[in-house]
Amino acid sequence: MNAPINPTGIIPVEFKVLIKISLIEDKTSGGLWIPETSLDRQQMAHDRGMLVAVSDMAFSDWQGIHPEVGDEVIFNRYAGSVIHFQRENGTREQFRLCNDKDICAIIKEEKKCLKKQSK
Repeated sequence: MNAPINPTGIIPVEFKVLIKISLIEDKTSGGLWIPETSLDRQQMAHDRGMLVAVSDMAFSDWQGIHPEVGDEVIFNRYAGSVIHFQRENGTREQFRLCNDKDICAIIKEEKKCLKKQSK
């Protein structure tokens, strides 16, 4: 059985949404450990995550496309409140509770953007 998408039990109200923040790796590609203080600072500035819960009023005044639960999104840095959640097995997750207007984009498919050089 799959784990629920929103294990926190937090239900957003008014125009709020709950985003599970994508975690930053605690090791560099070379295998060095990143100090916890630096890691916390990087995590706070991180601006990507998965939309896990939406209030009934969220996106009601938006026109056109809007994100749905399960979508990967980009949101404003430092928006909303950070919520730390620890599962029963000891794993830690971070969530951000913020306004629907703090979501800037939906990531449908991640592709590497290469700038084409002309001569």
